[in-house]
Amino acid sequence: MSYDHAVKRSAPRGFPRKKPTIRVVAAKAGVAVSTVSRYLNDDSVSPPMKARLSRVIESLGYKPSRTARNLSLGLKGCIGVVVDSIQDPWFTQLLTGMEEELQSRDISLMLLSLELRDTYDPTIAFEWIDERRVDGLIIAKCHRRDKALMNAALDAQLPIVAVAPDETLTDVAVLRADNVAAGRTLAAHLAELGHTRVAFAGGPSASVESRHRLQGLRDELGKRGIQMRKEDVCFCASYDAEEGAAYAKTFLRQPPGPTAVVLGSDALAIGFIRAAQQRGVEVPGDLSVAAFDGIPEGARSWPGLTTMAQPMREMGRDACRRLFTAISAEEERAVAQYSMALVVRESTAAPRAASKVRRRRLLAAVALALALTTGVTAQGHILIDSGTAEMHDAIVGGIEALG
Repeated sequence: MSYDHAVKRSAPRGFPRKKPTIRVVAAKAGVAVSTVSRYLNDDSVSPPMKARLSRVIESLGYKPSRTARNLSLGLKGCIGVVVDSIQDPWFTQLLTGMEEELQSRDISLMLLSLELRDTYDPTIAFEWIDERRVDGLIIAKCHRRDKALMNAALDAQLPIVAVAPDETLTDVAVLRADNVAAGRTLAAHLAELGHTRVAFAGGPSASVESRHRLQGLRDELGKRGIQMRKEDVCFCASYDAEEGAAYAKTFLRQPPGPTAVVLGSDALAIGFIRAAQQRGVEVPGDLSVAAFDGIPEGARSWPGLTTMAQPMREMGRDACRRLFTAISAEEERAVAQYSMALVVRESTAAPRAASKVRRRRLLAAVALALALTTGVTAQGHILIDSGTAEMHDAIVGGIEALG
């Protein structure tokens, strides 16, 4: 009795047919199960036999069990992905690329945030390594504090791919954006608009990405005869929007100087712009703002953020491919760099005259003062609500800017 006939008799109408097994394939092809297994695992099988098995497999609609194959190779069929926080919009784009690649591979993914409760905790990642729960690791934006985790994976001979690491790594495959070139491109854009004084606020000072972005910015401006001043360069505690807002508060207290500000990430820039607008500063009328990464929020905010966009989804796909190559016992330790694309939006424009900027800041300060006025003393002094500390800072900053 043929396999097809047996299925037709045993499967009632309306029920799915039973899936063919590797034994059924071997029986129909008239070969041993081991021959089919070698064919499926890309081992040595003669061309005529390959053609024969291919026809049989297609006629039966057979799909090999990846789970069985993984078990035969001693694999778990699962990879681990480690990141500071899954709330990082940069990482969500990277993860989308990984998902796109994994859809065709029948591979599972385990995800770990190292700062899920605002406290660094790599315990679960060490368990993955010690208990060999995963076949390999992708670590996104690894830092110096992750050195012990990296060493544990290397000692266990667990394949690793590092995406955008914040330090120089030599023992693992690395994927990162060409941040120096991106800094140069952004500097050229601002210089061509007419900006002759540019400020920079990066992420942490230890960050390789921030240092490289500043290097490119400084190099290109220098070639055009524009020297960045020491007082116009600073680094924030993190790449978060809150840090960008805090920097804006400090920056806007200073007399007008730079006509453009470059932030180390889009998140920093979004926080900076919001804080600047709250203090009556027009972007880009009073100040042009640009950044790096190309997260979707930069396009949805107003003004739209000019940025150097990373190909994050492509990097996510490639991270998976490189990890699978390493899992297959093929060495893959090269550094791959990705070009970033300039995306010009509404946050950058030609600079206004300095006198107009001073006038606008004064008007903004006066408007805030009037809005917060609670009364006038007998001597004619305006009374301001003491509870609105941030608004008070904005007023003082605007008035100091006249100097």
